[in-house]
Amino acid sequence: MRRGLLIYNPAAGMRRHTKRLPAILAALREGGIATEVVATARRGQATELARAAIGAADVVFAYGGDGTVREVAVGLYGSETPLGVLPGGTTNVVAIAFGLSSDPIEAARQHCRLEPRRIDVGLCAGHPFLMQASSGVEAYLMARLEPGLKAWLGFAGALLQGAFVFLRYRYPQLRLRVDGEPTSATGAMVCNIPEVAGPYRMVPSGKFDDGQLELLLFRGTSRAVVASFCLDLYRGAHAGRADVEIRKVREVVFEGPAEAYVQIDGDVVLDPHPVTVRLAERQLMALVASPRP
Repeated sequence: MRRGLLIYNPAAGMRRHTKRLPAILAALREGGIATEVVATARRGQATELARAAIGAADVVFAYGGDGTVREVAVGLYGSETPLGVLPGGTTNVVAIAFGLSSDPIEAARQHCRLEPRRIDVGLCAGHPFLMQASSGVEAYLMARLEPGLKAWLGFAGALLQGAFVFLRYRYPQLRLRVDGEPTSATGAMVCNIPEVAGPYRMVPSGKFDDGQLELLLFRGTSRAVVASFCLDLYRGAHAGRADVEIRKVREVVFEGPAEAYVQIDGDVVLDPHPVTVRLAERQLMALVASPRP
């Protein structure tokens, strides 16, 4: 019987976690993983708990949204203890990218059949991330997102706040240095995992285990243009737009302006500009079902 530790955020997923825990634990035990459970009480605690479990647990599960997944991943980063993702948040992007079921009970059953594999990790100002580092309207939204409203209303709460921010944003020009060359855009996203906001691929050819990052630059300057970009993203047609550029990169530096936020996996980076993004030398062990082709 393997040993597991399940770390969960009781505030994620509109607070439905506790009711499903017994069935999740039963599914893991039936699959050969005897799992202890611990709930987080504050931000950053999942990282501490995961780090403490290295060597004591054979697998550490993150049950919650992508923020919880990132915290657990940061704690396990660089070790041989694998991460298991149990979707329980609003969008569950990492679980989708890893080919896992949207049902956490079924995802638990999947994990019992999976072998660990190495996953790329990005670094933004030295902070590890799994999904994306970005600056522009998305980072502006993340800086103003009220966690309580999102926890209460779920995706509807995020949309409500997003609409309000969307009407206020002014699309300043971002100054960047991409592999040493200066450029500018109104939005920039460095992707390790290509999916965003669920199943939508920001960089269609991106992979989380290919040893490289991809950058999407957006140069639209109005709400109407951003709305049309979102529609094209939904349709999978955004990569062909004239105001979009996608390329593989080694390093991206967000140089300014100073008031432009940078976010990683939904968390605002508090480090001042310039903020450097690159691929980490070390990788993360994770349980992955079948990455999307």
